[in-house]
Amino acid sequence: MKKSAIGVLVVVVLAAVFVFGCDRIKGRGINTVEIPDLTKSTIENAKIALEKRGLNLVVEDSVFSDNIQLGLIAKQYPLALSDVYRGTDVKIWISKGSDKVGIPALENASLNDVLRKLAEIGLYSNVEFVYSDVVEKDNVISLDPAPGTKVEKDSYIEVKVSMGPEAQKTAVVPKATGMSKSSAKSKIEAAGLVPKFVYRVHTEYYEGTLYYQTPKKGSVVPVGSTVTVYIATVLD
Repeated sequence: MKKSAIGVLVVVVLAAVFVFGCDRIKGRGINTVEIPDLTKSTIENAKIALEKRGLNLVVEDSVFSDNIQLGLIAKQYPLALSDVYRGTDVKIWISKGSDKVGIPALENASLNDVLRKLAEIGLYSNVEFVYSDVVEKDNVISLDPAPGTKVEKDSYIEVKVSMGPEAQKTAVVPKATGMSKSSAKSKIEAAGLVPKFVYRVHTEYYEGTLYYQTPKKGSVVPVGSTVTVYIATVLD
């Protein structure tokens, strides 16, 4: 019986030496454990995982994270898979979620409303005024980056605002009668207008006389308008 008991004891001792030796080879002693990966875990689950290994959970702070959901563990120290002594404090940082904000859809809203809403979510505005035939004056035409894009707080958003339709350019119709056709043509074109000559039989004027025009001299018309000049002729 004594020999049998001694044999069992020897086996147990050898097994313990083997396990201890393996741990030493891996750099892990009897009183050390491997830290699990706690990222993306809840605080409750992390606490359970650490307590099983004889480790302590310490909530250090909260941080912004674009990848880790709000309220979950964003990072830890020591890092996962590190070997530490039992009783070691493992610090964690909780995710505050992303610090980026989505640009809202604000097209056709008034400039004041857009500036206020962008400021409320921590964004600045660079405003540019442009003409628009579609969007009402003082309303927003577009945002850049486009609505739906996520950007960091304190970013600048390019805001294009309508000045309404561009004022139509006008010209004053020059006198185009009582002169040669070439002179009338030059004067009309110099004013940014288009000359049109129409020959009409007229016995009160010499042939070739530029006797009538429409619109009349001094009229204000849009640039590019046509000025029609009538020229007397004796032939039908």
